[in-house]
Amino acid sequence: MMIGLGTNFWANSLFVLPKNEIIAESEFATPTIIKLIPILFSTLGAFVAYNINFVANQFIFALKTSTLGNRLYCFLNKRWFFDKVFNDFIVRSFLRFGYEVSFKVLDKGAIEILGPYGISYTFRKLAKQISKLQSGFVYHYAFVMLIGLTIFITIIGLWDFISFWVDNRLYFIYIVSFLFIHFERDISTN
Repeated sequence: MMIGLGTNFWANSLFVLPKNEIIAESEFATPTIIKLIPILFSTLGAFVAYNINFVANQFIFALKTSTLGNRLYCFLNKRWFFDKVFNDFIVRSFLRFGYEVSFKVLDKGAIEILGPYGISYTFRKLAKQISKLQSGFVYHYAFVMLIGLTIFITIIGLWDFISFWVDNRLYFIYIVSFLFIHFERDISTN
């Protein structure tokens, strides 16, 4: 089965604006000689390489054995330390940047604070604060459960009204921002 722009597979799902019609039809409007240029140059390159290897073999041998060819070979064969300069000034700076920024700052910094360490730290602090609310009286626990159940039923009952005013995707942002504010407040108090 052929799937593409010229087939009926996509039917009307791929819409091309009239002003872009030329771009869509450029594959079919290009002359054949333009399409054959890569094949022509590949064949020409193979032909030239064959001729240089076999036909000009005596010229290459004469160049290698001459004084000029020998000096040129010795000049180009020496190590000019381009790789050393490239490694010391360019590659090493990129590696240092990658280590300092992407590893230390992102991986060990932001991702760990947002990820495992930050979440465990936040829940640990939240659990300590909630444990301070424990008084040991049953009616306090019953009152907290009643408040939680009331809030839950209210949210369920008013879900259509709440979702009209607040986009449901923003709840994640609200929770994360609350945790950041809570985390920042805990760090500033310590």
